[in-house]
Amino acid sequence: MTGLAVILLRFVNIAFEVYFFILLIRVVLSWIRIDPYGKFYQFIFSLTEPLLAPIRKLVKVSPAMPVDFSPMILMLILFVVERIIYFVISLLI
Repeated sequence: MTGLAVILLRFVNIAFEVYFFILLIRVVLSWIRIDPYGKFYQFIFSLTEPLLAPIRKLVKVSPAMPVDFSPMILMLILFVVERIIYFVISLLI
């Protein structure tokens, strides 16, 4: 594998890890009391909500089980997409 491929794969890895960490922060923030109008929360919300909202529309929360599984589903999707990108990059280079 060439140096370019290694750099590209590392960049993809870091990008997905950073977003995964931001998503994890969003989950933790939902468990604790924090001002939803604060700049930090709004920043995290603005980064994660565009990907969480469509999943939340597909997976309805039932009154019997009021748990939002959309972050876990998104984490799984991100993992699969990252692996697909790895595979495609390794085929191209």
